Amino acid sequence: MKKNLKSKNKYELLSKKANSKGITLIALIITIIVLLILAGVTINLTLGENGIFRTAEMAGKNYMDAQDRELAGLVDFENMIDNIIGGTGSSSGTDTPITNYKTLRSLAEAGDYVKYDTGISSVGDNGIVTFRVLYNDDTYGLQIISDKSIEIVPLAQESTDEIIQETPLVKLSTWEQGRDSYNNAIAILNQKAEYYAQSSPYALDGRCVGSVATIGADGKFNAKNTENVGPVQLQYSSTVEGANEMKETDTNYTTDQTVMQTANIMATGEIYWLASRVVYSYSYTCGFDVRYMNTSGDLYSYNLCRVNSDGGTLGYAVEYGLRPVISLRTDVKVTAGDGKSAETAYELGI
Repeated sequence: MKKNLKSKNKYELLSKKANSKGITLIALIITIIVLLILAGVTINLTLGENGIFRTAEMAGKNYMDAQDRELAGLVDFENMIDNIIGGTGSSSGTDTPITNYKTLRSLAEAGDYVKYDTGISSVGDNGIVTFRVLYNDDTYGLQIISDKSIEIVPLAQESTDEIIQETPLVKLSTWEQGRDSYNNAIAILNQKAEYYAQSSPYALDGRCVGSVATIGADGKFNAKNTENVGPVQLQYSSTVEGANEMKETDTNYTTDQTVMQTANIMATGEIYWLASRVVYSYSYTCGFDVRYMNTSGDLYSYNLCRVNSDGGTLGYAVEYGLRPVISLRTDVKVTAGDGKSAETAYELGI
């Protein structure tokens, strides 16, 4: 009896040990499965399509897009305010969009076309003349030049009908007339150009192409050409009264010429003046010239008067075209056009 009881206790003990080992193994397997499930969920939450990293990436992109929209809105708001202040815009957004001066400065390039209202009905199409952008920078502001000659400007008055070359633009004059015309040529040409700015609602000032291009802080042109007064050092000029009072050579035309060549607006098929002087001298004669461009856009000069080594003198009356350069006001606006052709030229407004 005692032996049976002892055997029974031994069996129960072994069963308990087996059951204990079995439970531990199952628990381990369950734990591993749970961990795998949690790992899968964690990976999906972190790297999945809607995971943390993807969500963070999308949030960053949305932030940058919102920032771009905000900046674009600020630019539009600034332009709207500029237009309202200028008296031509609308806060309702129902009016035709208008490009203000600031925006025009950022768009216009040398050579672009502009419909310029001279305010003179007898010129162009009821006062409207096609111009081209010459300058658009912080040094010279926004300056435009006529695409063609607006008028013919004579320098000196002919005293005879004798024609000395095939074109009737050059005739004989007196020495005194030629001398005075040479000395006053820049002032005459600039005064003619200013005429096309005085009646225009869009112009600050005007000058003849070839004169000094610099403008002052007030937006007006200052000293449109240097006045290099003599005496001209010529060995025989003292034999002629007034020859030593002639104004000297200048190279002011080079600033305009460089830009015009780059923008391909030099040649117009016409001869036109440059507001710039040149003096030349040879052993037998010296001449006092004003520069001009020929029909192909090549630089030349023609003398308005001449002094010969024997004391003889000649004067000439010359007529060539005028290309005014206009400095636009800083409140000018563009109401239409993109400036890339004569047909789509910028149309100006205030």
